[in-house]
Amino acid sequence: MSFNAGTYGSYRRRQLTYRERKKLLPFVFAIIAGILAMNLLGSLSYQVSALRLSFSAKFAWPGITSLSIPPIGNINAATHWLPVQIKVALENIDLDILRSIILANEQGAGEAVVNAIYSEGQRILFFFCLKLVLIAGLGSAFGVILLRQTSLRQIISGFFIGVLLTTALLGGIYLTYDLNAFNHPEYEGIVEAAPWMINLIQESILKVDQLGEQVQALATNLYGAFQQIENLTTIGSLDADLTVLHVSDIHNNPIAYDFARQVVASFPVDFIIDTGDLTDWGTTLEAEIVNRIADLDVKYVFVSGNHESPDVLQRLQELEQVIIIDDHERTVHGLRIAGVGDLSADDYSPQVVPLTDLADLAKAINQHYQAVLDPPDIFLVHNHRVAAAIEPNIFPVVLFGHNHRQSINIVENTVYVNAGTTGAAGIRGLQSKEPTPFSLALLHFALDESTNKYSLIAVDGINVQGLSSSFSLERIFINSDRRNNIDDVETINEIQ
Repeated sequence: MSFNAGTYGSYRRRQLTYRERKKLLPFVFAIIAGILAMNLLGSLSYQVSALRLSFSAKFAWPGITSLSIPPIGNINAATHWLPVQIKVALENIDLDILRSIILANEQGAGEAVVNAIYSEGQRILFFFCLKLVLIAGLGSAFGVILLRQTSLRQIISGFFIGVLLTTALLGGIYLTYDLNAFNHPEYEGIVEAAPWMINLIQESILKVDQLGEQVQALATNLYGAFQQIENLTTIGSLDADLTVLHVSDIHNNPIAYDFARQVVASFPVDFIIDTGDLTDWGTTLEAEIVNRIADLDVKYVFVSGNHESPDVLQRLQELEQVIIIDDHERTVHGLRIAGVGDLSADDYSPQVVPLTDLADLAKAINQHYQAVLDPPDIFLVHNHRVAAAIEPNIFPVVLFGHNHRQSINIVENTVYVNAGTTGAAGIRGLQSKEPTPFSLALLHFALDESTNKYSLIAVDGINVQGLSSSFSLERIFINSDRRNNIDDVETINEIQ
């Protein structure tokens, strides 16, 4: 057998290459195991003031920072170029802490809260990074062990590989992180919600003292205006057999219930009809406002708006005095009431319903009730576009809201009433250059004893301008001989 030097050299090169790769294998396993450990275990939950937040990081492309606020959606920004995705999610809100912050009247309380959150956030970020480094190191060490490398030196080497890799990634993120990337973010979920939320944070949290002063001035002025509402009862001296209070678009504003309670105390209100948008996002936190309804101590008839959610509707159903109208006719104090909930109320986001769907809904309502010989006395719907498309002469009264503009229109034998916004459009109303007025409507009915049916005889539109402490009432008569004025409309305006 002859010796072949070329063949032997080739064999030695392959053997050396195999040995070199075998030496590198623990390092490769250490890196892969470190990445997997960070992806699976790289999260941390922590309480920051009233907020319970979770922080997580995973090795993925592209490198982004994601702010998650269920059920609203995610705000994503390309803040760094390294392949690590960082996510901050809102898990819970401590209502007791939040109330104490909101009700704090001390000078500079808002700025102190923001500074405390910033300081606490820095501390949490440090511990979060430390956890990521340790998890990656332990994961890398475990990856070496999986290769049946029991040498202590190799296991320690694997640990330091994970530590160095993670430290390098975090250091690179720190050096390249661009907070200005949130000026041009991408949205997941409710596309229109995130810009509104960012604006809300800028206007309401970062300027919390200024907003707080405005709210206090508003509360003082409203108290004076609400106390004068009882003077409105002198107008017209109307002899009604049944009075219904129509509210709408409260949008989380608890002052709306102070407004309603004063009207209930000043007028002989038999029950209340709410045409939706009790909240803004339909979250469990916002559903707490439902508790204010119990204080009114009257029946509360409700039809959902586009800002409702299954959680809010569930909370409403838990109140004995609440009657939810949705595809089923109900009789309340002798008035037959029907209606349809908003098409987006079954979702967890205030989505804008396409105009074609609204038109189809109105068409279906018209077709169904045109064939009904004895239609309901009142029909409820949230969206003003649907209400406008309901043909006259089908229902005596149509109640609605949505666009925050109070209106009372008589078209042939149908009265269309928009209560406007009883909550003054919520926080957005305070942020607007021209604050939205608080508004609601009172419907006065007379009983025809020969038919034992109620007919609408007058509608009062009441508006309160909180910042100027002024209020007004406009009464429109509906074919009634019970008025004490020869005109069809009576008005009263007061400025404090």
